[in-house]
Amino acid sequence: MKPTVGLIWAQAENGVIGAGGALPWSLPDDLARFKRVTLGSTVVMGRRTWDSLPRKPLPGRPNVVVTRSPAFHAAGAATAASLPDALSRSVTDRVVCIGGTELFGHAHPFAAVLEMTLVHAMLEGDARMPAIEWGRWHLDSEEFHPADDRHAHDFTFKRFVRRRWWRWWRRSKSLRSPGPSVGSAP
Repeated sequence: MKPTVGLIWAQAENGVIGAGGALPWSLPDDLARFKRVTLGSTVVMGRRTWDSLPRKPLPGRPNVVVTRSPAFHAAGAATAASLPDALSRSVTDRVVCIGGTELFGHAHPFAAVLEMTLVHAMLEGDARMPAIEWGRWHLDSEEFHPADDRHAHDFTFKRFVRRRWWRWWRRSKSLRSPGPSVGSAP
């Protein structure tokens, strides 16, 4: 059975997701949500994301590291040469891609769910979230959290689910000319 694929990440309003191999913010409630969402799922990550983890492997979930280096060994995790290879190694019915930038770009077309934390700040960083075609996604839920003594920034948890292509086509049909050919996907 093919696993359901999701992505989880936090980003600043300007798209920054990392700075120097670390998160450019401290949001304990976001880390707690990350753990809740990923526990019991296979987590797939790139090698640099693996290297940035303070605790390896992430406990309570199978870890798979995507790397171009066949000699790379990740103690406590499986390795894969590509995203499709990583997906085939999943031992759970759900896979969550946790980063980084390149893996998010490759995983987006496979995803059914996006779990984003939007940090309400413009921050400096060297890693950005790749572009997402938001018209193909439906905002399922959002939850705002104000800054407090534990969180330097306001942030919002957002959950998106992929629109079924036929619903998307039907809604956007009036915008298309002359219209899609039979059997084509959006």
